[in-house]
Amino acid sequence: MDKQKAVLLGQFLKSRREKMNPAEAGLPSGYGKRRTPGLRREEVAQLAHVSTTWYTWLEQGRAAAPSRQVLDSVAQALKLSKNEHLHMLHLANLELPNPSPAVNQLSPDINKLIDQLPYPAFVATDRTEVLSWNDAACRIIFDFPSVPAEDRCMAWLTFMNENLRRSLPDWEEYAQYTAGVLRGRYEKNLNDLAFRKLIDRLIGASPEFLALWSTHDIMDKTIKTIRLHHPVAGLLTFNINTFSQINGNGSAHCCVYVPVEGTGTQENMQHLLNS
Repeated sequence: MDKQKAVLLGQFLKSRREKMNPAEAGLPSGYGKRRTPGLRREEVAQLAHVSTTWYTWLEQGRAAAPSRQVLDSVAQALKLSKNEHLHMLHLANLELPNPSPAVNQLSPDINKLIDQLPYPAFVATDRTEVLSWNDAACRIIFDFPSVPAEDRCMAWLTFMNENLRRSLPDWEEYAQYTAGVLRGRYEKNLNDLAFRKLIDRLIGASPEFLALWSTHDIMDKTIKTIRLHHPVAGLLTFNINTFSQINGNGSAHCCVYVPVEGTGTQENMQHLLNS
């Protein structure tokens, strides 16, 4: 395990430990006085059946090549979710496939396909850089051509573009989701200097992003419901469906915003697009 990943693994485990309620771990109420919330290192070590010294080294990034069996025990002790467990194994270089190469441009065929979709859709990279979009995406989600290429990134736009922020009634929830997805993708692409530059730029520009990034929360791309307030079409509600492995490359994915039935979104969107 390389030093950078070892440090990130330690930070991640520390963040999970500090968020865990002692009662969730099966510890009796009032079990010892606590100066800080969460579990103590020795408690996690006991639950995981490892020594306190070894677990301390793990959080400090000093434990050499932890085994899968031991890390599974730590995951169980901290009650990690499936995605958190996989993330932990990735940081320990255990049983994960090699990452796909970074993608910077798409085949013209993909652009043609995106144009044919009846719903707002765009293709983005792991860094959330938007590479391709259709007319519906520009008219409903964001006018991507209106910003420089370096700002054409969903993470950057979510935190730094006032127009997009105002269109999201549930901005705080979506920002947390964005930061969580970005954290998971970033730590799978630690050698990507452009990714590091994006994170540094966001940390320097947005205290809100820094606060969310510091939690070490991770999220995976799943169906996500989002509400958008459009100045003409009004409140629109979509399910964001994500497709990856574009032409065999897992570092690019297509996001399609499908109207939620019963919300009037389909009708209002179609009226806008036909006008």
